[in-house]
Amino acid sequence: MTMTQNSSDNFQQSALRWLHDGHCLLAAERYGGASHAYGLAAECALKHAMASLPGGHRELPHRHLPELIDDGKRWFSGRAHKGLFQLLNTQRYMADWSIHNRYWSDQYFSAAAAERFRDDARRTCMAADLGV
Repeated sequence: MTMTQNSSDNFQQSALRWLHDGHCLLAAERYGGASHAYGLAAECALKHAMASLPGGHRELPHRHLPELIDDGKRWFSGRAHKGLFQLLNTQRYMADWSIHNRYWSDQYFSAAAAERFRDDARRTCMAADLGV
């Protein structure tokens, strides 16, 4: 499934906002919220990089992580964003993150997982040239 980018969509600002919100939530030991925010930051950074690829208008995939990883590998393979391609090929990239985690019980979240998601989100924002 693909999506048309809305004129109000700003994946760059969204990625940075979710990254910052994740930092605030992690500092407050709100691991579920932080984990979710970091996943959305990574997802928005990927969609920003996809939308920024040269070569004309493309329909962005209407998917979330982890499904978006395979799309990203196809989009970034052999292109300017080799850092993103390499990051997406990392075996543990955003492992165990799901858009559905927003419904999970607190017992399924931990500081270690939130920190891992933070690191992946930060790397994704850096590789997408978001000025992080």
